[in-house]
Amino acid sequence: MGLFSFAHCACHSTHPSLCSHANDLLRARVELFQNQYHRMQLIGQCWLSDGICVVAQLLQTRGRSRSRLRSSSAYFAALTVEQKCELAEREMLDVKSDIQKMEEDSEKTLHDLEAVIQEADAWWADVKKVVNDFEEDIVRTISNKKGSITASEKLLRYLEEKNHQRDLMRQKLRLESNLLRSYKKKLQQQLRQKEQVGDMLHEIHAELLQVKKAQYEEEIDEKNKELQQLKLALEKTQILNFWKVSEDPMPLLKKLHNAMETSTVLMKDISQRKAMLEKIERNTTLQQAKEESLIGWLQKQLSDYSTPPMMSYVQTMMAVADLEKSIKAWERKVAIAEVREMGPGAGWVLSPAVLLQAAIFVSGPGTTPAAWEEMWR
Repeated sequence: MGLFSFAHCACHSTHPSLCSHANDLLRARVELFQNQYHRMQLIGQCWLSDGICVVAQLLQTRGRSRSRLRSSSAYFAALTVEQKCELAEREMLDVKSDIQKMEEDSEKTLHDLEAVIQEADAWWADVKKVVNDFEEDIVRTISNKKGSITASEKLLRYLEEKNHQRDLMRQKLRLESNLLRSYKKKLQQQLRQKEQVGDMLHEIHAELLQVKKAQYEEEIDEKNKELQQLKLALEKTQILNFWKVSEDPMPLLKKLHNAMETSTVLMKDISQRKAMLEKIERNTTLQQAKEESLIGWLQKQLSDYSTPPMMSYVQTMMAVADLEKSIKAWERKVAIAEVREMGPGAGWVLSPAVLLQAAIFVSGPGTTPAAWEEMWR
């Protein structure tokens, strides 16, 4: 307040309007600095703390000398034009945000008032209609006819009709509310059923995934064992071939003849394997069709909300897996029988490596050499 009194005393001799204008400018400037000071205190940045503290002290003190005010005004000069412009821009952004917020609040209030006015207009139109009907039916008959008996009877009849209409409206609203409640209960029941079915499907899928995971792990173990056995057999054949070549070298023509015979045998073996592969593909397609039909049947059963026990389903799937394994075993037996039907003289042309590969392919992984000998007998 000392700053305001000083400005007022200094400008009083010149012109009162100029003094008031200067006071307004100083007041706006001090308010701007105060707002910025409070914000900087909240954020933790105090680069304007000295100048603002001086302004606060000048506002709290009164009756100071002119020299003291002039010395304190040097803190305002410490602010550069860019800093003052930055302060003004921040204040302007805050004012704009406040104005925008006020506009949004006013628009919301305006929409609410418009809705209330529309509701009041509709209610007032209904009231006017009722008043006009009452005046046309009751008031005119009372004013025209002589005697109050007919007028009272008509008034009672009018009131009874209105009460009857009100009762009908109440019954209508009650029926609508009952229908809505029943519909709500039905929707809630359907939602609960869907949640239960979803939980059951999740459990079934989880169990199926576990079963498939176990099957895949078994297959991976079998393939790893087969790969290890093939590596061992390959090493043995390489060692045997090396010792045969080093001890008893053969002429090139004989090697070529043996290679041609080996190639013919290998071509026959490849054709046989292709036939077996086609047969396996046909079996897999049939099995896939069966599985798809089984999946369709299961989906139909799930849509009817009557699913069999989960353990029985898992047992059936395990039985299917066992049947597939038995089919593979029978296919191996059929392959062995086909090789036996070829006769004992059909295998003398084959080299040891080819015989070893054929025995591994036919007998499967994990077969011992003694079992191979019994098989070829």
